[in-house]
Amino acid sequence: MSKVLLLSLQKFGGGAIDALEMSNGLVENKFFHYILISEGNELSDKFTDSEYRKVIKIKTFASNYFSFLVNTFLLFRWIKLIQILRKIKPDIVHITHFHIWCFFVYLFRSIFKYKIFYGVHDNPFEPKEEPVFLMNFFEKFFVKNADLILAYSNFMKESIKRYVSNKTVEVLPLGIHSDLCPKLEKKFNLNKESLDVLFFGRLENYKGIDILVRAYEILKKQNLKVKLTIAGRGKIDKDLENKIKEIGIIFKNYWISNEELCELIKECDILVAPYKKASQSGIISTALAYGIPIIATDVGSFNEYVKSGENGFLIEIDDYLDLAEKIKIFYRNRDLILKMGEKSKEIGEKYKWSNIMKKAIFYYEKYSNL
Repeated sequence: MSKVLLLSLQKFGGGAIDALEMSNGLVENKFFHYILISEGNELSDKFTDSEYRKVIKIKTFASNYFSFLVNTFLLFRWIKLIQILRKIKPDIVHITHFHIWCFFVYLFRSIFKYKIFYGVHDNPFEPKEEPVFLMNFFEKFFVKNADLILAYSNFMKESIKRYVSNKTVEVLPLGIHSDLCPKLEKKFNLNKESLDVLFFGRLENYKGIDILVRAYEILKKQNLKVKLTIAGRGKIDKDLENKIKEIGIIFKNYWISNEELCELIKECDILVAPYKKASQSGIISTALAYGIPIIATDVGSFNEYVKSGENGFLIEIDDYLDLAEKIKIFYRNRDLILKMGEKSKEIGEKYKWSNIMKKAIFYYEKYSNL
């Protein structure tokens, strides 16, 4: 059996959640592994040692260049990472999400004789937003030099292979966020007057917030009792922010804790992801985990998870008119929420992390002697 070190130095959001779910999936499959996380991981207390897991934590840096420079080139905190590699002597370092300190993992690969398996969430050669140059440069380098690339969707596999045709790329789908709200039992109240629509996540231009607002404005003018919540931290156009406040959208523009997010998920009737570009999405993962219908644009890997007319609807990019119409379908037919919600949960069964990590274990054994 290969000695595997899962490495995830992302502190927040999907990076932290995915690493926890992957590790838990390995534990469920009784596969012993080490996992290295940042001390600042927001789910740090959920990473616990067990018969099949040894948790190691290191101090990284804050989300700014000054902290990065001080901790990397003055305090040399990354040396702790090398000491851990030397002590464990892994056969495989499975990096779940890119972090700039991963570059040191590459530099010491030939010394410690391990393989690097790298999980690709977004294609660094086709960034959705203007990337941070240093991060983008090193991630592209890393993708080109990993021993095995694990793409998180079929879409991402085909996307990345256009740039690294000489590399082996396998698919390891992102699973559902079943551990996000472990105490949540999702139930729908079909008798309430309003329809609760939820968008959550980091606010970025490519996520189609402007399209969602235009769709809601149509529903508002038709006097439909639709309650829309947009929850997540980020900068948006000032005119758009003013429009959001003007038409009565609930706008939570700050970092949403897991506890608050779970309350929002509990109350919502449908989830929306009107992205203009995408690879994967935590919104869709959440919909499948808790049996919630979803309306999403047909971009990236979304059609691998959303079957239009079965567990939600797929719409075209920027089509706010169709988005409004699809929301109205749920508004007028509340039983459809239950029907499509059940289908979401059924599809979600295929994406349980315990099943996905069986595939990861297969890859560990198959490619350990690359």
